[in-house]
This record gives sequence, C-alpha cells and structure tokens, in this order.
Amino acid sequence: MTSESIDDFKVVKQDQLEAVGKKIGNEFYVPMAFLEKGFSLEKVWVEAQNLLKVNVTKARSLDINHYDWNGNYLHYDLNKVENWSVSFDQEGIPKTIYSHGTYYNPSTIAQYGLEHYSLYLKNKEESNKNKFLKTAEWFMKTQDSRGGWAYQFDHHYYPERFPPLKAPWYSAIGLGMAMSVLARASHLSGNKKYKKSALKATSIFKIPSRQNGVLAKFENKYFFYEESPTDPPSYILNGFMFSLIGLYDLWRATSDNGTRKLYDEGITSLKRMLPLFDLGNRTAYDLTHYTTDGGYPNVATWGYHVGHIHLLDALNSIEKDPKMNEALTRWEGYLNGITK
Repeated sequence: MTSESIDDFKVVKQDQLEAVGKKIGNEFYVPMAFLEKGFSLEKVWVEAQNLLKVNVTKARSLDINHYDWNGNYLHYDLNKVENWSVSFDQEGIPKTIYSHGTYYNPSTIAQYGLEHYSLYLKNKEESNKNKFLKTAEWFMKTQDSRGGWAYQFDHHYYPERFPPLKAPWYSAIGLGMAMSVLARASHLSGNKKYKKSALKATSIFKIPSRQNGVLAKFENKYFFYEESPTDPPSYILNGFMFSLIGLYDLWRATSDNGTRKLYDEGITSLKRMLPLFDLGNRTAYDLTHYTTDGGYPNVATWGYHVGHIHLLDALNSIEKDPKMNEALTRWEGYLNGITK
C-alpha cells in the first residue's frame, strides 16, 4: 500500500491574505488561523473529545417563549451593568464613562434597574429590590417638564453620515426602557406614581424627531421611534424594538389606550420594515445606507444581531405573527451559517 504524497502549497485569499497549506493526494488542507482571519470563522477545540468545532460565530441566542410585562426582563438576570464602563454616584446610580466625559445615560440606568429587578424575582434578595427601586426613584426625580429624560451630552452617531446631535436630545431607547422600569416599579410597590410618571413620557413619541421628539415616519406613513433622532432618520433597529417593549409594558400596566395605539403603530411598522434589515447573512444595525448617501449597510456585530433576535423573539411571543416568525427563523439560521 503506497501512501499519498504530502506537499506544501501557497493559499491566497482575495490577493490579500497568504498562508501555507498541505496537499495530501487530491485534498487541500488550510490552516485554521487563516480561515479564522480570512472568513471570520471561530473555532472551539474540545480536548476530551479530540473535536474541533467551527462556527460562523460563537454567539448564541436565548429563547424568549413568553414575555411577561412584570416578569424577568429579557433574561436580564444574566446582565451585569457593574462590569460595563460605568462609575456610581453617591446614590448608587451608574454613570456611563465616555471619552468625552462621564454622564447619566437613561438607558444604562434603566438596564441596571431591570437587571436587579430580574435578579430580585429570581432570588428575592432585598438588596436587588432596593437597587431597582433606587433607579425608579431616579427616573421620578429627574423627569423633565416634557415628560422625558434628555441626554445631556452631544452625540456623534455615525459622524461620516450625520452631524452630531446637540444636547439636550431624547432617545426612544431611553424612554422605552424607563417605561419598563416604572411599569415594574408600580407593580412591585403598588404605588401608582411610577406609572403616572411613565405616561407623561408618551407625549415625546408623538413629536417629530426634527422637533426634538423621537418620531420618524418611514415612507411618510409608518411610525418609527428613533434611538438617535437624526435628520434624515437613521432607523436604528434595536432601539426601536426596546421602545416597543417599553410601550407594551406601560400599556399592560395602565390599560391606557393612547399608549396601546403607539405600540400598535410601531408593531405595524416593524412588520413592514423587518425585511429591510435582513442582509441575507446578518442583520443591518440601521438603515442609514438607505436614508443617506453612505452607500453601504451598517452591518450589525454578531452581538447586536443576537440582540435583534432576543428583542424580536420577545415581541413575537406577544404578537405571534408569521412575518416576525419568518424573520426569526432566518436570523437564528445566520448564527449557524444558514443563508438561504
């Protein structure tokens, strides 16, 4: 029995990356490090099984089969804002550390509160309850005359495509997540002041983003709530879906018809627009390639892609909609390299 010859060969990807491979008979073997770098693949080596797993990404989503407006918020018992780039003020409220300074960020504060609310449901630790209620009180004390929590720093979202947002400005993600905090605080404490406060914020969802609100209209018809209220609209997907969950939470806590209308309008828009964020192998973070002359999609990182799946999964558990379900199936498939 004769063994097959083993020969070295040079492998080149797109005339940019080079490596040395092995040719054994008619089969070619390429170094894993080359594949990782050249094709954005990730490996998992299982020593005990002498097994190499190759993935498009190691990122994985967690199923949300039933979203409860007063329950665990999107698996946030697994969140850990304390490990983010934050410092804490004397009241125990996180401030986000940016290169241009340290500021209160309403969405970060809300995520911290929702983390501890979810932990409290899980372990009944009073410390988690107290930290959650402190964030709810922060939203009560800092709510402005328009009913919102404005960002007090300039925001340079995609500077190649937009001028900076000048402080103060509102974000749908901050407003929506604050609503999720306040709805749960009202439920947990039995105090109606929290949901009354949250209802005041709904007015900003009705104000066009060009007038310091968060409302944009896609095709001059579909309501879209802007995370970054740019001109022209940027249509950031994750911030929009966070705001829809906040509106849903508040509607369920209050039975307010106006809040339900805002939620329903947003869901109609989401169903219409979902295909526009689908790039065939991952999702787009926004639609700035369409609204500006940027020319190419702002592809979501795998982390944000998984975030899109989580948020859409939660909303679909409420809506049980075929279009949402189709998008979920496709987007979850992308994590496994399924692109058809």
